[in-house]
Amino acid sequence: MSPAAASTDKTNPRKLTPTEINTGGPTTQALLIRRNNQNTRASQVSSTLGETAAANEGNSVFYTGNTYASFSNDLGVTWTNVAIPAGPADAPSACCDQDVVRAHGLDRTFSIMLYLNAAGTNGVVRIFVRNAPDAAPLCSYTIDPAGAADNIVPDYPHIGLTANFLYLGNQNLTNGTTWVNSQVRRFNASNMAACVGAATNTLTWTGSVGQRLLMPVEGAANTTTMFFGAIEATNSFRVFTWPESSTTATSVVRTTGTSAFTNPDCRGGTGNFDFIERATSFSAAGFRMRGAVHGSRVTWFWHSAPVTGIAQAHVRAASFRASDSVLLEEPHIFNAAHCFGYPVVSGNVFGALGISIAAGGAAGGGGSAAQGFVGVDDTPADAIHFGTVILTASGTHNRTDGRFGDYFTVRTNARCQVAYVGTNYALLNGNTLSSHVNARYVEFGSTLDDGCF
Repeated sequence: MSPAAASTDKTNPRKLTPTEINTGGPTTQALLIRRNNQNTRASQVSSTLGETAAANEGNSVFYTGNTYASFSNDLGVTWTNVAIPAGPADAPSACCDQDVVRAHGLDRTFSIMLYLNAAGTNGVVRIFVRNAPDAAPLCSYTIDPAGAADNIVPDYPHIGLTANFLYLGNQNLTNGTTWVNSQVRRFNASNMAACVGAATNTLTWTGSVGQRLLMPVEGAANTTTMFFGAIEATNSFRVFTWPESSTTATSVVRTTGTSAFTNPDCRGGTGNFDFIERATSFSAAGFRMRGAVHGSRVTWFWHSAPVTGIAQAHVRAASFRASDSVLLEEPHIFNAAHCFGYPVVSGNVFGALGISIAAGGAAGGGGSAAQGFVGVDDTPADAIHFGTVILTASGTHNRTDGRFGDYFTVRTNARCQVAYVGTNYALLNGNTLSSHVNARYVEFGSTLDDGCF
């Protein structure tokens, strides 16, 4: 692959205590939030679908949303627009599905954008390489699965890192509608950082169980193995392992507890609308599934409708030993009074986890609007347990069409890699205008590491 040239607003610190199936861990966590700043660009130019992503470099932050990109040089107090260039002739329109990661060792920020043609029947993904969040791209790489056929949309792209490689996962849709396969491309990160041709390997997956997405896990930037996960069935999970030393990935299927991939009832907020309503929110395809490497483990979290003993929509999880994919525990996140959803996680080398997650709505209706929370599990020697999560993005409304954006992010903090930078959002005082988008940039971690961050 060759390149182309190229004011702090604090929320009410409300707390929610999830109940977890695995009770082996402590009852509370030592969560410290250093910064919780609103991205004002989101409330000026964004659609009401949040899709927030951020990565930092020192005091500078690169932050993207569904329709905008921005940077801050003061830890998220003020934000400046970043111009998004047009795409190639076969997919000229900047669409959406942006993501951003920071390769700390290479001193580079990588971000992506999905571009489409006017009919939405063909697309490309561009990877931009920056040496600072406020700098123009050094170069970009264009990934075009259809080539000259111009009939594939590389939908739902996301990126991740290991020590020496950058990974791009996406699903391919013929003419933008029919799932063909999912792919993960692995690029030599040093080549990309230098803006030269990047050695590339590609994993293409169709499987035998229908549409599945393969997303790179977080927390792997200091390791030499990338992992992907896919729900094989209601009670089984496929773990993909891709060592840097190999040009191909392998996978195994493990038996898990039973999940329910049906439409739950998570209505709440003004108007009593549902925030987990679209099929992409609750299907087994994996749109709402995220994973992380943490210490000697890799753990995935995903949505489930109510199952026996859990009356609300909730987040199920499976934690595997990284060395051999043996299932160790299933630390599900649920509460008797409200729904949990949209989990994103990242891990650190000590085995701890940081999470950004949405909570709200309730079976039967009448719950709160979906709002954003963060939490930590800082007890890697024990069972996974996030304890109390703290509100960072307050909200009053859900959208009338049952959508709630597609994702948040959690990354390691460039200034302190045992802590985290995260994003989430909610809709505040309305659900129709960009001014209603309460998008957050959050720096958080464990009080055990407060001297670091």
